[in-house]
Amino acid sequence: MGVIVSVLGRSTRATEVDPLTGAVTAEPRDSGPHPSDLAALEQALRLAERWDVRVVAVAIGPPEADATLREALAAGAAEVLRVETVSGTGSTGSTGSTGAIGTTGTGGAAGSADPSGMVEGGQESAAALAEALRRRYGVPDLLLCGDAPADDATGSFAAFLAAELNAEQALGVVHIEPDGADALRVQRRLDGGRREVLRVRRPAVVSVEAAGVRLRRAGLRAVLAGRQAPVPTVTTTAVTTANTASTATGVRPPRVLGAQPYRPRPRTLPGPRGTAHLRVLELTGALVERTPPTVVGPLAPEAAVEELLGYLHRHGCLGEDGTP
Repeated sequence: MGVIVSVLGRSTRATEVDPLTGAVTAEPRDSGPHPSDLAALEQALRLAERWDVRVVAVAIGPPEADATLREALAAGAAEVLRVETVSGTGSTGSTGSTGAIGTTGTGGAAGSADPSGMVEGGQESAAALAEALRRRYGVPDLLLCGDAPADDATGSFAAFLAAELNAEQALGVVHIEPDGADALRVQRRLDGGRREVLRVRRPAVVSVEAAGVRLRRAGLRAVLAGRQAPVPTVTTTAVTTANTASTATGVRPPRVLGAQPYRPRPRTLPGPRGTAHLRVLELTGALVERTPPTVVGPLAPEAAVEELLGYLHRHGCLGEDGTP
């Protein structure tokens, strides 16, 4: 494994909506990388230390994204790359869940908050990024990105990117650890407090939640050096190829290591019948013969075992030979 790519975005932290016109405005200065993007970068740096590989930080957008990339250099990234997309009308910017840096859906400027750009899936941005990465690095072994930036809660960018690169995907990951030299063991958060454990093999795209992971603090020397570092730029045309890539036959689905209900499934019982009085009696079990609870003890261990075995025999839990 030679390269781990960390995709960074630039999210708008706060927006204002005009109550009369419905226009959405945002302050460009009140923007920056989303915590999930920074968590993805930190996870990439940790994996690079374990595997002895390079970390490349990538952002999609106009020159305002250079500040985020220089922060990544200061934190420990080996290289950075900024990707600019060119639409059919010749405007430059980016769209989608990588941070909506310079939305071009309606020709918005950098830092604008166009509502259509805030909810779209990011398919064009994924296609542009995939083209730029192939041109410079080929197909990377691993790409990490944030789960859902603040200005695009769909979190679909990682799925589009995996389709463009014909790679495995694991979305909404809360824990990552290496599993050998070419695979990851990841945990996804499911509903009801459950977890899904996956073994993901390269090439793969993994989106990360900001779950207790913070980017390491860069030293003063690294921060000063990063401010002067040049940021390479690649300009691409956003043309999606996912429709043709998804039909390829070489994709292996992730191997599911564990998936089970987090509690026993409920039993199906027949409903009560008869009059209201009979239904109440049936639901409460008032007329059912049962043994009231009995407190026995304190007893010696031998006597307690005999008492327990006798109870199990009386209720049919044990056979004549004492087996269940």
